[in-house]
Amino acid sequence: KVEKHPEADKLYIETLDDGSGSDRVILSGLVPYLTADQLLGKTVVIADNLKPRKMRGIESRGMLLAADYTDADGKECVEVLDCSWTSPGTPVVLEGADPAAQKDAEIDADTFFAVDIAVVNKTVTIGGVPLMAGGKVITTQMTVNGEVH
Repeated sequence: KVEKHPEADKLYIETLDDGSGSDRVILSGLVPYLTADQLLGKTVVIADNLKPRKMRGIESRGMLLAADYTDADGKECVEVLDCSWTSPGTPVVLEGADPAAQKDAEIDADTFFAVDIAVVNKTVTIGGVPLMAGGKVITTQMTVNGEVH
C-alpha cells in the first residue's frame, strides 16, 4: 500500500511485504518524483536493518532505495531499484558474496550513508562491485550513472 503522509507533503507511507511474514512500514520522500501508482506493486530494494526512525509521528522501519538521474529536459528524477525477478525477502549482496552471510541486525543512518552506492553504466554498485539479487545483477532503466539513496 502506498499513501501520502497526512502531515508531510513530500512523504509517502509505504506498507510492504519484506518476506518476513509481517508488513513493514517505510516512509520515503518520493512524492515529488513518483506517483503512488508508480510505486505500487513494485519489487524494490530496501535497507531493512536501519535503526527505526519516527518521521512526523510515524515509525519508518527501513529505507526504499532509488537512483538519481536527470531527464532530457534537465529535470531531476529518481527511479526505485527494481528486482521484479525476485520474491520479497531475497537478499541483496555484492557479486561473489554468499547470500546466506549474516548482516548486522541494526545499523544507524550514518553507517548506511557512509557506503558509496552508485549506478555505473546502469549497474548498481558498491565500491565498483555490482549488487545482485536472486543471482542477477541489479540494473536501472533510466539512470546511466548516478547516486543511489
